[in-house]
Amino acid sequence: MNSRHLLRKQTFLWLAALLLVLTGLAVALYSAHSHYQNYTDPLYSSFCAISKAINCDTVAQSPWSILFAIPVAWWGVFFYVFFLFILLTEDRRNLAAWQGFFLVMNIASIVTLVLAVIAVTQIRSLCLVCLATYIITFFLTYTCWLGKRRCKEAVAKGAEGFSATLQKKDALRNYSTAAGVFCLSLLLLYGLMPRYWLLAPTETDISHLPHGLTEDGHPWIGAEKPEITIEQFSDYQCFQCSKMYLLLRQMLAAHPDSLRFVHRHYPLDHKVNSVIVPEPFHQGSGDLAKIAILAALRDKFWQTNDLLYALMRNKVQEIPLQKIADKTGLDRNELSAALLHPDIAELLRRDIWQGMKLGITGTPAFLIDGQVYQGNIPPEILKKVAELPSGQ
Repeated sequence: MNSRHLLRKQTFLWLAALLLVLTGLAVALYSAHSHYQNYTDPLYSSFCAISKAINCDTVAQSPWSILFAIPVAWWGVFFYVFFLFILLTEDRRNLAAWQGFFLVMNIASIVTLVLAVIAVTQIRSLCLVCLATYIITFFLTYTCWLGKRRCKEAVAKGAEGFSATLQKKDALRNYSTAAGVFCLSLLLLYGLMPRYWLLAPTETDISHLPHGLTEDGHPWIGAEKPEITIEQFSDYQCFQCSKMYLLLRQMLAAHPDSLRFVHRHYPLDHKVNSVIVPEPFHQGSGDLAKIAILAALRDKFWQTNDLLYALMRNKVQEIPLQKIADKTGLDRNELSAALLHPDIAELLRRDIWQGMKLGITGTPAFLIDGQVYQGNIPPEILKKVAELPSGQ
C-alpha cells in the first residue's frame, strides 16, 4: 500500500472527525438555545417533548442541566470548539496527534456515560438531542481510534510523510492555547450569563392588586369586574405551571382592571390524586397544596403561592414549614396541622374532583370562558388578553 493511498485514508478519517465535531457543535448550540427557551418562553415546547420517558424539556428543566452555574449544553459547545481547534492545528499524519485526539475523546466518552446514567437514574427521562450528542461522541471516539491505528500502521511501514512524534513545543502551545480559551470562555460565561434558570419574578409586582376568594372558595387576583378570567389548575412541583404563572403575573400587571386570575389546585401526587396518577409522582405536591389552602383561608395566599413556587424551583426536598411561617406570617403549628386537617383535605379533593370532571389529565390546565386548555393558553386567547385595556 503506497503512501498516497495511506494519506487518502487518513485524510478521510480526519474529514469524518471534522464533520462529527461540526455536527456536535451544531447540536450543542441547539441544546443551549432550547435550554434558554425552556426557562424564558412560557409557551415553548421542544420538538422531542414526546412523552414522560422521551422529553427534552424534562431534561432541560432538571437541576442536572446546570453544572457549576453554567448550563451543561454550554460545556458541550466549548468542548467542541476546543476539539475543533486541536483538530485543525495538529498534523493528521502524526501518530502522536491521533493519540492525543483519542485520549481527549476517551475523557469525553466517560463524561457522556456519566450524563447518560444521570438521565436514566435521576431525571428518568431521555432527551433526543442529548442522545444525538452521545452518538456523536462515541462515533468521534471510534474515528479517532481508527485514525490512531491507521497512522500507527503507516509509521510502521515507513510511509512517506507520516511520523510518530510531535514537535513538543508546537503540541504544548496548541493544547495550552485551546485549554486556555476553553477555561477563559467558561469563566466569562460564568460571570456574564444571567441566571435565567432561576425564574425569579422580580420584574412584576401584583401584591397591590385586588384579591379575594371566589364564591366557591378559590383565590383570585386582578380585576374586580374582569373582561377575561383565567383559571389555572396547578401543581407546585410542575415546572410549566411555574412558568405560566410568571407569564400570568406579567399579564395581570399590564391589565389589572380587565383581567382576573384564579388559582385551582391539581397536584399530580398519587397520595391525593391516585385516579389520574396511580404511581408515585410529584410526591409532596399534595401537602404544598394544603399549605396554600390554609394560606388562602388566612388571606395570605398570593405571597405564599409565590414562595411555594420559588421553593420548588430551587428543588427543595422537604417542605420547610418554619421558613414558610417566617416568610408569610402564618403560624408554624397551624401549617403543620393543615397537612392532616380533614376540612383542608376535603377542599383539596373538591378541586381535584372538579378538574377530573373537566377531563384534566395534567398540569398546567386552564379554564377560560368554559373551555379547558391543557398545557398552554392558546395564541388567540393571549391575543385577546393583549388587546385588553392597559392599567393606569
